[in-house]
Amino acid sequence: MESITHWMREVNNRKDLLKKWKERPIVLFIYDNEDRIPVTIDSQQVRIDFDYDFHCQVHIDADPEIMEQIIEGEVKLTSLPSANVHVEGKLRDLLYVESLFLLAR
Repeated sequence: MESITHWMREVNNRKDLLKKWKERPIVLFIYDNEDRIPVTIDSQQVRIDFDYDFHCQVHIDADPEIMEQIIEGEVKLTSLPSANVHVEGKLRDLLYVESLFLLAR
């Protein structure tokens, strides 16, 4: 959870990353052990939002160590084998989320 909040702060501090996203908001579901953390991404901010609307959804489920590497931008989400991470969502949304992980470092 700590790495998620750190990543959100980094993205929110980099206003150049979010204003490029002109499409509808994305709800990113990050699975942390047994918890499902809904993170809403729009052109204004990234925030944990348990009262999310059903926007486009991206789901990421991986072991905690791998999830931390993804969030910290150490590995590319789309290059991991499916045995290590389970992702669901439209490709362009996955690529945008991946770019936020990589560029927020």
